[in-house]
Parts: sequence; C-alpha cells; structure tokens
Amino acid sequence: SLVTCPKNSINCCNLPYITQSKNRGVKMISIIIPVYNKSNYIKDTLMSVLSQSITDIEVIVIDDGSTDNSLNIVEKIRENDHRIKLYVNPHKGVSFARNTGLKNASGEYITFIDADDTVAPDYLEQLLKYSKNDLVVSGLIEDNKSTNQKKIINAARREISFGQFGRFIFNHDNFPIFSMAVTKLYSSKIIKDNQLKFRKSQFGEDTLFVMDYIVHCKNIRVIGYAGYINQILDQTLSRKYLENIWDIVVTIPNEANRLFNLKFNKGWQYLYVRSIKLSLLNNRNRPDVFKNGCKKIAQDPSFSYLKLVKAKNISDSILVCLIKFKLYSLLLRLYKSMY
Repeated sequence: SLVTCPKNSINCCNLPYITQSKNRGVKMISIIIPVYNKSNYIKDTLMSVLSQSITDIEVIVIDDGSTDNSLNIVEKIRENDHRIKLYVNPHKGVSFARNTGLKNASGEYITFIDADDTVAPDYLEQLLKYSKNDLVVSGLIEDNKSTNQKKIINAARREISFGQFGRFIFNHDNFPIFSMAVTKLYSSKIIKDNQLKFRKSQFGEDTLFVMDYIVHCKNIRVIGYAGYINQILDQTLSRKYLENIWDIVVTIPNEANRLFNLKFNKGWQYLYVRSIKLSLLNNRNRPDVFKNGCKKIAQDPSFSYLKLVKAKNISDSILVCLIKFKLYSLLLRLYKSMY
C-alpha cells in the first residue's frame, strides 16, 4: 500500500522541498529501492539519490516488512521531497519488493539501487548519456569497510549488438557485472511490453532478470564509468546455507543455454562450473550433504556436456575430474582446506 507521511514531522535531513523538476528536458528515471531492515544505511542511500545532478526522477522505495526503524527514516525523508514514493509490503523478499516497484514505475527508464549502497552525484547523468541503447551497463565500486579497500568491477567497454550477447557476457571477465540488477539503466518500455519481472528464487534472481531483459534488447552499451558504490559489510559477508542448492543454482546455466542458444559452448561451461562451485561451497560444512550434492551434480544430464578442453584453468579441470570419478571425499577435503 502507498504510505502517506504525517504532515508535522522533523526534517531530519535538511533537504529542500522540491516542487518541480529543474531539468525538464531530461526523461524521467524511476529508481527502485527495496528495503528490509536497513536503518543504519537507508538515509545515506536516499541522500545520494536525492542529490543527483539529474532531478527529473521518482524514487520508489518498497519496505519489505522491516522490523527496525527503516520505515520511519524513509517517511521522514519523504516529507521533504515529493519524488519519493513509499510502498509497504509484508516480508516476501527482494523479488516481490522489486516487482512492486516495477508495477508502480512511471519513468521512461528504470534503475535499481540496494538500500545499503550509494551512488555518486553524477551517476544517473552518466547513464543517461547512452540511453539510446536498450541497456546501459556501468561499473561498480566495492567498498570493503572491514579492510578499507576498494575494488572496481566492470566489463569491457564497448557497444554490443544482438548476436554477440552470449559470447560477450558469459565469461569470467564480463559476467560478474551482468549478474547483478544494479549498475544498469533499463528501458521501461522493454520491461512493460514483455511483462518482465523478477522471479521468486533463493539465489540468482538478479541474474535471471538481467538475462530475461537482455534477450529483448537490440544493443547494449558498457561504459567505463563506475559511480555505484557497493558497501561490503561484515554482516553481509557470511553465506546463508541453502537446502537443495544445486536445483537452485543450475537454473542459471540452464536458462542461459535456452535463452541465448549457447548449445553447451564455452560460455555455458563457465556458468555451469560456477554453479558447481557455489553448490560445493554451500555444502562444505555438511559432509553427507556435500557428497550427496556431488552425486546429484554427476547425475545431472548436462554434466556430460562438460569438456576439459573448454575449462578456464587447471583447477576447473580437476574439479570436474574429481566429480566424474566420484572422488567426493578428496574434493570435500580440498574445499574445507580452501575455505
């Protein structure tokens, strides 16, 4: 439901009340921000969005049933800037929240921002420079608060046309930035015309949405600019154990194979081996689950399409061989020693 804020509340951010766009020539962008228990970060996130050099925006915040003070913080900020639209959902996860945002977005373009991240003041302006393309992909800055280190993640700068997507995206160098929903400018028309939405999944919902979107694109532009700051926080570094993880993660190579007609090529193998690694990492502290998971992988019909000559490196070849020859105990010892 759409939340309306109290008339008499504190201006906690000292923001000017904005009554109209200062940039009428720029097409409106809908910024979708799902929030779940991010009271320590959501103020900084919203401040970075509301301070953009492009002002013709709507900020769609979806509270996913937060139990902390997140909702109150958003309400107070919203009082001073009519560009914020606030929706409150029961806790149903990030996919449901983002779909609420998509349903209520009115902008010509759409972008996603996570509630514990921030963006540089010219973030939207830089993306809009290339809005003639069906998808604009920018870089990401990983800001690790525990180590005070920053790392830039991006793909190779270029314009990619339909027919080149599969070869360009599905590899070690470019896939990481394409696997996430953020850092991108989407066409609202493409999303609405094809009724695209986030799938309900415990893992990889970002990747699946991006792939579902890209198959409807004629061209993609990757830019060198990196203005999206991903806060790497201590509490987000731990991985949540997922039951039946193989059934979840194998969806990504399977869908890529289907959507982009990869025909079990080198790009598919990269995704498939990546899914194997995620499954083993998830199960490494449960020996019986680990071994049963290896058996399930070996019995998967697509496993037979793996080719050692297509392996990215020797460690991938060893991984495939250990599963193929049922050396699960040795593989478990290796994973426990590495992680």
